[in-house]
Amino acid sequence: MKNIDWIGILIALWTSGVLTAVGHAGVNLIKANTKNKNILMAMSWADQGVQFAENNFKTSEAKKKAATNFLYDRLIANNLPFKFSDDQVNAFIESAVAKLHDWHPEIQEYHHDTQVGGFNKTEDTKNGI
Repeated sequence: MKNIDWIGILIALWTSGVLTAVGHAGVNLIKANTKNKNILMAMSWADQGVQFAENNFKTSEAKKKAATNFLYDRLIANNLPFKFSDDQVNAFIESAVAKLHDWHPEIQEYHHDTQVGGFNKTEDTKNGI
């Protein structure tokens, strides 16, 4: 059996840049995968926050504030508060509201008028608020 110089092969690969390129591509893949998982988690938390707000608050402004606070609390608890901008957080909330209204037929039928911040203002208008 031949004696292969593994150390020599590794040194040759390192000096040629092959190992560096493979390592760099691996790190970028891990970063992209982690970022994607963080986005999916934030969107899931936004869904939960919107569902909570719809069930526990009356006005559209209170619902939006509660859902946003819920999402920020989850981000802070998971050491992710600076990974997303305020615009991204608002987009997550708006997306969750749209998803809830598309999915839930009673909400979809009940709230077909004007919207403020993604939450419907129909109920507020009917109550004179």
